[in-house]
Amino acid sequence: MNKISIISLVAVLFLIAGATAVSAQGKVRYIDSQRVLEEYPAAQEVQKKIRDLENAYKQEYSKLEQEAQQLYDEIQNQSLLLSPEKKAEKEGMLQQKMGDLQRYQVEKLGPQGEFFKKSQDLQKPLYENINQVIKKVAEDEGYDYILDSVGGVVLFAKPMFDITNVILEELNKSQ
Repeated sequence: MNKISIISLVAVLFLIAGATAVSAQGKVRYIDSQRVLEEYPAAQEVQKKIRDLENAYKQEYSKLEQEAQQLYDEIQNQSLLLSPEKKAEKEGMLQQKMGDLQRYQVEKLGPQGEFFKKSQDLQKPLYENINQVIKKVAEDEGYDYILDSVGGVVLFAKPMFDITNVILEELNKSQ
């Protein structure tokens, strides 16, 4: 290779290395999503609605459980006094109550139950709003990435790169 080719090759390598270094220095910030959820009033309202909903389901479950327990106790206490037919009838009722209790637990409180679905329905608009605000702040400020320190993505970051307060301010403005 001649001297000009080597110089040209070195110059091209420096240009590529410089372009890579510039693109690798994207603007990165992070937020504490847990703090956003704790301090954003709309998130607190959604959490309260979810807790109230959960308590209502648990109260209903507890009521069904008490009814089954009362029927069981009745069968145990009156076992000697009941005719075989009446005892079998009450045991059948108890089995029905136990089945109802299990169905309620699966259909209402289970991982794909009604409570789970209603919770998601309540949370979805909240998370969409938070994500829109994060996107808006990123676009307005020219950030390439906004990471979440709670999700385990950020192991260390200087506090000066934390924009949680900015996100909270924007969320509170949009209410």
